[in-house]
Amino acid sequence: MNGCYIYKVVVSPLKTNCYILKSKTTKNALVIDPGGDYPLIKAKLDSIGASCRVILLTHGHFDHILATDALRNKLTQVAIHKYDENCLYETDVFSSMIESDPRPLYPADVVFTKEGKYKIDEFEFFVLHTPGHTKGSVCYIIEDCMFTGDTLFRHSIGTTIFGGDDEEMSESLKRLYYYPGDYALLPGHEEATTLSDARNHNPFLLRFKKSPY
Repeated sequence: MNGCYIYKVVVSPLKTNCYILKSKTTKNALVIDPGGDYPLIKAKLDSIGASCRVILLTHGHFDHILATDALRNKLTQVAIHKYDENCLYETDVFSSMIESDPRPLYPADVVFTKEGKYKIDEFEFFVLHTPGHTKGSVCYIIEDCMFTGDTLFRHSIGTTIFGGDDEEMSESLKRLYYYPGDYALLPGHEEATTLSDARNHNPFLLRFKKSPY
């Protein structure tokens, strides 16, 4: 990645990958999926001399959003897809499982209603809508990196049992399999890989090898 340094902080009891992208030219940072453990995220930001200006949420499940308000400052903009924006201010089936659910959170500043290129503050990225794990799940493409949230992992995929849809997940995985080019694939849990490696070794993508798009 040419424009940013990337750091990973593992947060929440579900070991969610929270990514910090710090600009190489300013002190500004973009944070993807601050799912909890605010002190850990803040400590990393402080250690690299960065201020959070943008928060991108791949979807609305609690383990990807709960530190959002704690991380916000007056200059921070929070973005999420329209189909998951309600997760910021409505409690859900997970609330009883969480020791302290801070919701309702403040509404998002930016709500994505369509795919495409966006720029928030100094950060440019592409939003790819990939429903299945949730209705509003997205992948963010930033330069040569694809942040897949809970849609696609290194050797597996996200579950659909909590408000997801198997058919939508299948279509989203098919899109990713045939998506042009290769990217570093940084998922919401577990280890990083590449999109080409996922095409060749992820058992949930192998079925598309003989299936025309």
